[in-house]
Amino acid sequence: MGEYADLNDELVKASVHIDDGCDHTKRLVWQMNVRRNIRNGVSVPMPPAPKVTATKVQPKKKPRRRGYRVVQTAIGAV
Repeated sequence: MGEYADLNDELVKASVHIDDGCDHTKRLVWQMNVRRNIRNGVSVPMPPAPKVTATKVQPKKKPRRRGYRVVQTAIGAV
């Protein structure tokens, strides 16, 4: 079996998009209400992020490079 790349490596993060497959909706709402809960003296624990799909690792799409039409016309590319 081959070696696997470390998913926390900077080069890996720059070239692929990693989806953990968890639903973070309740955590995001909890994060928005943190300051209000602190002000009101309420301590609410962070809700879990349930796994809803399998983990996906997809390559990041590179943006299309657009050249100047004047330059392309001058070199005969258009």
